[in-house]
Amino acid sequence: MSRWFDPSASGLYIHVPFCTSLCGYCDFYRIESPGGVPEGYVDLLLREVNGYGESPRVPVDTVFFGGGTPSLLGPGDLLKLLDGLREVFEIRAGAEVTLEANPETVSREGLAAWREAGITRLSMGVQSLSRPILAALERHAGPEVARSALALACDAGFEHLSADLMSGVPGQCRQDMERTLEGLADLPLDHLSVYSLDLHPKTRLWDAVVKGELVLPGDEEAADMYLWIHESLVGAGYEHYEVSNFARPGGRCRHNLRYWMGGETIGFGPSAWSRFRGRLWGNPRSLDGWAEAVRKGESAHEAGERLTEKRQREDRVIFGLRVSDGVEEGDIYGLLEEDGRLVDAAMRPLFDHGYVISEGGLIKLTTLGFLMSSEILTYLLPGNWPREK
Repeated sequence: MSRWFDPSASGLYIHVPFCTSLCGYCDFYRIESPGGVPEGYVDLLLREVNGYGESPRVPVDTVFFGGGTPSLLGPGDLLKLLDGLREVFEIRAGAEVTLEANPETVSREGLAAWREAGITRLSMGVQSLSRPILAALERHAGPEVARSALALACDAGFEHLSADLMSGVPGQCRQDMERTLEGLADLPLDHLSVYSLDLHPKTRLWDAVVKGELVLPGDEEAADMYLWIHESLVGAGYEHYEVSNFARPGGRCRHNLRYWMGGETIGFGPSAWSRFRGRLWGNPRSLDGWAEAVRKGESAHEAGERLTEKRQREDRVIFGLRVSDGVEEGDIYGLLEEDGRLVDAAMRPLFDHGYVISEGGLIKLTTLGFLMSSEILTYLLPGNWPREK
């Protein structure tokens, strides 16, 4: 059994793609819907869920409502969804049930209803407590709204409370991040995600940077920021347990650990992906395409593949190295050998530069390795130098 999740159980992901407005940096599948979640969407989700009915029911110990803005779901719809999931799956006692929320959707009454419905972890999209940074990201909830929403959530007594932040944003300096972390320091958060901004083509932020209207921090500045965030949060009692995630003791996100450490998940809704019983598949990145298939009682799966032994090993290495617990040496060395690479020649630069350590039969990224994780993981993928002649 994994230390962080039970591999005999699965996780469920429910995608709610609707947002009242679209942020200029976001590349997730989402739909602008000023009126919130359209009528009938929850019923379509439940029709897709009902297609997974089995006897005995599939055991589940993590459920994640992501988006989009799933906190736009009315409390009645959220409860309806959770009840529908419980009818089809065996949702175990003590399951982690996560809801992503934007600060402007939070109210005292709504928080109480979410808790009553069974939400155990609330993940709040704060991004920053600096107005200029929020403006660059086209976020509409100002610092006061975000602080107030978090304070209300703390009072509501969720088992776990997390805030999402962003670094590497155009115009952002260390003082911006310092003010943000200081503004959160007095709140009993047990989890923080600090994501480095990824620019995605065809987003408004990408266009603004390409046109020179906004300027990203330089590589050295971004690296200094990353290492400073690590030192600050570890010094404040957080564990840097994944490249972009920090938790107080007991605060790790079990659902996301299931992704990173090779567990099984089943996804519902447009653009949702599943990894279940040796197969990987995805739903169409289209509300209409997904809905049409569900209405017809057909599988909404648009893409899929059987996971070979080699593919599963690759995934254990590439995703597992993101977690501070590390990956078994046998998986990394076996992957390199399968690719015809000299293990010592391939690994020595990583050790020599202080990117990885070996500990108890595990290979782990150091803090510097976390900083360079994208380059390291690309380097370890099959097809890269050095090789046997």
